[in-house]
Amino acid sequence: MHRSARPALPLLVAALFVTPAHAQEISTFVTAGDGVRLATDVYCPMLACLGSWPVVLQRTPYGRGELETICRTMNVWGFACVAQDVRGSGDSEGQNTVFRDDGPDGHATIDWITGQRWCDGPIGTFGGSALGITQYALAPGAPTALKASVPVVATPDFYHHAAFNGGALREALTYNWLEGQGSLDFWELIRQHRLYDAFWREVEVLPRAADVRAAGFHVGGWYDIFLQGTLDAFSTFQHHGGPGAAGMQKLLIGPWTHATLGQNVVGELIYPANAIAADDLPTMFRDFLQHHLLGGRPDVARWPAARVYLMGAAGELNAPGNVWVELDDWPPATGTIPYYLTPSGDLLPQRVFSGQVELPIDPADPVPTRGGAELFPDLVVDGRPMGAGPADQRTIEARTDVLEFSTSLLIEPVTVMGRVKVHLWVVPNTPDLDLAVRLTDVYPDGRSMLVTDGIARARTRCGDDRECFLTPGVAAEITVDLWSTAIVFNALHRIRIDVSGSNAPRFEVNPNDGRDLNLGGPGVVARPRILMDAQHPSRIELPVPGAPRAPRRAVLRR
Repeated sequence: MHRSARPALPLLVAALFVTPAHAQEISTFVTAGDGVRLATDVYCPMLACLGSWPVVLQRTPYGRGELETICRTMNVWGFACVAQDVRGSGDSEGQNTVFRDDGPDGHATIDWITGQRWCDGPIGTFGGSALGITQYALAPGAPTALKASVPVVATPDFYHHAAFNGGALREALTYNWLEGQGSLDFWELIRQHRLYDAFWREVEVLPRAADVRAAGFHVGGWYDIFLQGTLDAFSTFQHHGGPGAAGMQKLLIGPWTHATLGQNVVGELIYPANAIAADDLPTMFRDFLQHHLLGGRPDVARWPAARVYLMGAAGELNAPGNVWVELDDWPPATGTIPYYLTPSGDLLPQRVFSGQVELPIDPADPVPTRGGAELFPDLVVDGRPMGAGPADQRTIEARTDVLEFSTSLLIEPVTVMGRVKVHLWVVPNTPDLDLAVRLTDVYPDGRSMLVTDGIARARTRCGDDRECFLTPGVAAEITVDLWSTAIVFNALHRIRIDVSGSNAPRFEVNPNDGRDLNLGGPGVVARPRILMDAQHPSRIELPVPGAPRAPRRAVLRR
């Protein structure tokens, strides 16, 4: 199932830009705090860098030469541009520690830039995917010269949004990306630090939001691999950032995967032409950076705090949704509407039932991944490419180890905006298991199109820093976080959730037997009973505008 591949996102971001005629390049090294030399290219708008300008910094593990087009465009926009190989990559010295040194290395680089004659003071950062993660890593405690950042499809939290979801190792993404970087030693480190321990706390970003002092423009997609990280970074810096950051964050989320930024053909759906933002994105990047580094772009201050694409039924004339929505904040002012699972496979708004259903979970025959928030869509799984983004789940739903729960035909549209969670009560027969849940939009023609999904590993249900195994025969509640979405389920559609015990290779398969997960072995078949009664209300909670709202909680981890 594993393969080594190069993510296309950095090249896609570069393709948004047009190469100008010329610029001056200077190649040099920046010395990090521990003496490691970081290979660095400088591009100036004027030959021989005769002059001084605000500076935009990009730090990459993919080779700084690929940033030339973007840097030359930055020159046209009025900036000097610095492109740097992170340590252990390209021509930089040291070992690639997979973002763990990007905080201090980034700070050292900013300090170096401020001492150069071609820098006139303010500095910004820019880049997508890994280049966005390096921006988040250096944000807390950065030198005061840093005034703005533009992280695109990235996350400030590698543990919760890249390596693990719900306690389950995100295998397809993490293994294949690390293999492509020649960093499988870090794969072994991840496996040795499955819990959120001191190894991860050493580099956490969100709990240090008060030390962030730069404005930020956070760009992501509803099907992006790091979606929740983009949303959490925006909301945390916006409400808990330090001076210069609090109230100075902007958010843009489109109906995109990691590799379809700015496009309208996403997975197996074609959204209306208004989903295409490829022409607008470079302009927005330019205006944001110019506003904070050069001044003279007052319209940026009047941008809405958040602009998100409210998805709707694709290909249906006059379907509600499929529009850009401007918001004062994210998440928006929504409440929660529960739909309860029933033994007959219904999702109902009332608890008028009692029963249970057994879910077989065989680790030797895992349920395959079909679409979703994936980085390697061409990875072949069960004889076909895994895909990314919205994909028809009917082949998955035909399996006997997938439980399907659907509403009746909707008589009017239902708008969902925010974080989606599923609460499942189970009586287990094993000390551990996974519960994987897919939320789908069922079209009138029967297609069951993936909206979002998630997983929960039972042994981490008490917290991501500890293990608490199940007691066979004793009921337990397990909450599955499906991250966030914004979609209108149209009339005559159905809302559906699919429940299974695996989603592979998106997530590592659980052997169910409670053993050390690094030891391998065949595992055992789990047969938990999902309870559905007044005392054990298994349900999905949908964030719906206009519904009663719970108090907002900060996304801060300690």
